[in-house]
Amino acid sequence: MMSDDRDRPKRSWKEIDQMRDGSRRRDDRPQRQPRGPRSQKSYRAALDRAFSSGAVGQMVKDKDIETGEAIDEAKAELLRAITLAEDRPTITKAVDAYLATYDSFPADPDVLAKVVQHKNPSRQLDAMAQLEEVLEERQPKRVRALIGHLKLIRDTADDRELETIAERLLDTLE
Repeated sequence: MMSDDRDRPKRSWKEIDQMRDGSRRRDDRPQRQPRGPRSQKSYRAALDRAFSSGAVGQMVKDKDIETGEAIDEAKAELLRAITLAEDRPTITKAVDAYLATYDSFPADPDVLAKVVQHKNPSRQLDAMAQLEEVLEERQPKRVRALIGHLKLIRDTADDRELETIAERLLDTLE
């Protein structure tokens, strides 16, 4: 026997929605007052001044990814040389120049992806170990290039540890 739905009053969609999610009327919340055209103009003018004067660019220029603190210009220049280097000898030279002054690399996946191409296997191993930690948060811009270098290392490395860490990184990236 079917229940008689005709006896029950028909509910509106608003009532049905309130029953589903227990929501209250939206009128209970305080309404946000729209800003007037004058205040919008002043905000926009202030933003335009900040961007055109270069103040915003200076605030974010050459910041350390880990700490958010400003990097000195010499360090930024050495890191730029690493990221812009394209062939293995140039990368090796740029990495060695950086390590002559600084002890370790920043947690920047783009820099570490370049250091993986260093000719010294111990430098490669250090970079890959640090890259393994960094990849959980952020990937480098040139992932395909890094995958290619890691496959090359995995297939041609004499050191078993290099092969192992390259394989783990490939599993993470692919």
